Amino acid sequence: MKISSLEIKDFPPIKNFKLENLGDIVIIAGANGSGKSRLKGAIVNTFQGGNQMSISLLATREKEKEDFQADTLIVKQGVQNPILMEYMNKRRFGRGQYIGSLVQIDSQRNIETTRYQPIGWQVADPDDEVETPSTFYCQNFTNRWQDFMNYIHKKLAAYQNKLAEEVRHGSNSDTIEKIKEKFPDPFKKYKDIFQIIFPEKELLDINPASPSEFKYKDNLGVTLPFSSLSSGEQEVIKVLFDVARKEIRDSVIIVDEPELHLHPTLTFKLVEALKFVGGHSNQFIFLTHSADLISTYYSTGNVYFIDSEQSGSNQAHRLSDLNHSHKELVDLIGENLGLFAVGKKLVFVEGEDSSIDRLVYHALAQKYLPEAKIIPVGSVENIIALNAFEKQIRKSIFGINLYMIRDRDGLSTNQITTLENAGKIKCLKKRHIENYFLDAEILFKVAQRLYTISVKPEITQQYIDSELKRIASEQVKLNLLQNTKEYIATNHNFNIPTIKSLDQKSCDDIIGEFSIATTEALASFSGDISQANVKTWMDSEKERLKKALKDDCWKDEFQGKVIFSKLCSDVLNEDKIKVKEAYIDIALKDKPIIFNDIKEILESFN
Repeated sequence: MKISSLEIKDFPPIKNFKLENLGDIVIIAGANGSGKSRLKGAIVNTFQGGNQMSISLLATREKEKEDFQADTLIVKQGVQNPILMEYMNKRRFGRGQYIGSLVQIDSQRNIETTRYQPIGWQVADPDDEVETPSTFYCQNFTNRWQDFMNYIHKKLAAYQNKLAEEVRHGSNSDTIEKIKEKFPDPFKKYKDIFQIIFPEKELLDINPASPSEFKYKDNLGVTLPFSSLSSGEQEVIKVLFDVARKEIRDSVIIVDEPELHLHPTLTFKLVEALKFVGGHSNQFIFLTHSADLISTYYSTGNVYFIDSEQSGSNQAHRLSDLNHSHKELVDLIGENLGLFAVGKKLVFVEGEDSSIDRLVYHALAQKYLPEAKIIPVGSVENIIALNAFEKQIRKSIFGINLYMIRDRDGLSTNQITTLENAGKIKCLKKRHIENYFLDAEILFKVAQRLYTISVKPEITQQYIDSELKRIASEQVKLNLLQNTKEYIATNHNFNIPTIKSLDQKSCDDIIGEFSIATTEALASFSGDISQANVKTWMDSEKERLKKALKDDCWKDEFQGKVIFSKLCSDVLNEDKIKVKEAYIDIALKDKPIIFNDIKEILESFN
């Protein structure tokens, strides 16, 4: 299930707050005292029968459609909904499952002392003991962590008993390896999570006979206690271990202040890791002050700001919809959230602030250049202008390094080499950033995640591949025209005349000399770009484009922006921002080689 809309009125300090058409990632920001925690409490309360707000719940499983008796269940503020109550009361999960329910991770995540329980020799698997109710993840986080530490030691004790029992009574032909394949180590998934967050550290196995805090090895091989991690590092691991305990799927996960005690890099790692829980089947609502999260995700259209100054009308403002007419609100947001915090390495990229491109680069930067701050600066002309004086900026601001990434567009290899040698600028190897979003395998997985296939069952990986080729074939004329324009613009510049010895000349002398030099420059320019020359170049370019289409090089060469946009609208019938957001997540997990070019660029900035 997922929340498709929510509304709450007269719930101090909130007067009227309404969100509609919510996506899988929703970020709600606001100043202190604006009502974020109250909002979270109202959502949890409504799922437990308190009905403090109006909610529309979209069924994401066939079983939910049966239980809801419709595709969408409507809950009204102040009115008890017996269908929701019956559904939530039926939520009982065994074997570590947790499906179609609610998870809350509150902001109180400090754990002082863990109290360990003694473990008997014949301890039972805690996942077999009792069913998990729908309220399991509604209790406060500190209690869940206390419970988890005892749970994991019991789980390991029960696992070791199973192994010993299998060795005693199993087949003589079974090796230890076969037995371990039959009974997977339940602690391995936690070790894997630890390794993802801290690649240079290794979480060590625990001894259930002597319960104690976790230990790990650092990059030098030194064994250290879990408490030696920073408070932020500990918090990230605790949150991820907490949700990893159950196989959470098709649920709503609310996280209050994910950035609390965390460096921006850790915050982003936490959010990205949470998104993979349950195979992307869950919906996340983040209530935050984090400037980094807000500025990274607001281009998706799912970032909202609670305007505590608003009265009467809706206090929820979608940040991506704001423009210059909202100056007072924009100023208020900037004052409260500090949207323009910067890091030590600034990486300027093509694209407006509202562009999803920033999310692409940010996701990659957090993996390959975590200390970077990605800043979109609009057109390529702005990138070029910035490249012209970045050295002066770098010398003026201590500790700041500036880098730039631009689309390749129609530049030749020699032009790219000259440009990159002239400053801290790098060009993509493909024409546009969108050219990296044309992999049919990943696009098919995106269609599966966005439920596109349920609406258009004809969509297969092969179908997407053929449609991409068809769209590209239709773009030969567009590419020919655009390439010609770019060729002329980059190779045939009009040389503006210069005048020497100004002190020795009058104004009339300067006017006369400049006019004559202009006429000569125009004549030279016209001769250099004759009709015959242009036709010869365009004939050659036409054949090159046709060959690229035949040789399947078009995914690098053609106008990726146009092809990707048409695929989203004409084939997938999905918003291109949603497609890009899902594509990034899936590609980075399943096929990161797609972004290898960008990875190499970012790593070159180290």
